[in-house]
Amino acid sequence: MGYLEDILGQPQNLARSHETFTQALHATDLSAFRTEPLVIAGMGSSYFAAIPAVYALRAAGRAAFALSATELLEPGGNLLGKAYVGMSQSGKSAETVEGLSRISVARLVLTNTGAGPLSELADVTLPIGSAEDTAIAVLTYTATLAATTMLACSLGASLDFDWGRLPGLVAGVLEDGTSAADEAAERFDEMETLDFVGRGCSLASAAEGALLAREVVRLPAAYLDTFQYLHGPLEVAEPGRGCVLFGSGRETRLAGDLASYGASVLLITKASVPSTQNLSVVRIPDVPDALAPILEILPVQLLTLRMAGSRNLAADGFRHEQEDTKLEVR
Repeated sequence: MGYLEDILGQPQNLARSHETFTQALHATDLSAFRTEPLVIAGMGSSYFAAIPAVYALRAAGRAAFALSATELLEPGGNLLGKAYVGMSQSGKSAETVEGLSRISVARLVLTNTGAGPLSELADVTLPIGSAEDTAIAVLTYTATLAATTMLACSLGASLDFDWGRLPGLVAGVLEDGTSAADEAAERFDEMETLDFVGRGCSLASAAEGALLAREVVRLPAAYLDTFQYLHGPLEVAEPGRGCVLFGSGRETRLAGDLASYGASVLLITKASVPSTQNLSVVRIPDVPDALAPILEILPVQLLTLRMAGSRNLAADGFRHEQEDTKLEVR
């Protein structure tokens, strides 16, 4: 198995993990986590995966916040919520374990298998149920996005969606997005940095996209909220610069503006926007905003696969492992 196989395996993995997670979810008493405010914390892609769930809860009138687990390590981190959710696909993220250990109110934990040091701190543990990634978080990331959104629905968020459609939608975007991702990869190939931009639920896609650019392509990358990007950061736009945009609002105009400045742009959107000179477009199906990041990240996975291949990179592991980020399990 490798990066490509993990990307293509997501439809089946989402179907499998959905069954595992929903069975556990339906058997769990969540009453302690219907209090407010609710804090969902994690590191890296686990943190990013919390963002859409939090926005879905807020849309339903619930006070909820997505935080880096490092915020729980600062003074007062244990006072931010009345209930906490800790997320770590491995269950061994050191900062999330340490942060949740300082919490005295209700603690719910999501890990891939329902085990690990983080689960030992929990009042309630739920298994995400994903297959393991080869190296880069692909299968576990989209499965965690789906799981946290399902959890949000159980805690009061309202999504009008047939979950049985999700694997087919993912397969369709992987097929339809390949040509635009290849086209964007050719434009981005000689670049030394990329920007990833989105807002709301799509901020998760911008953050994960920038992480994939760093991990897979070893390319410096930044992510920003759409409106923050308008307040100065877009001044870098010119020929030889690149940007990946996620969204169907202000992002569509921004995509055209950046392309007109000579920057190369990939827009991933629900809107009907034509590709033009300097602008490649991947149109994703119209799903609830909280689920859009599952589809939005797929073209970026394909993009980084193609860019890594052109640089003779295998995307099969990390060069600079940091031993203090994961706890050893004895």
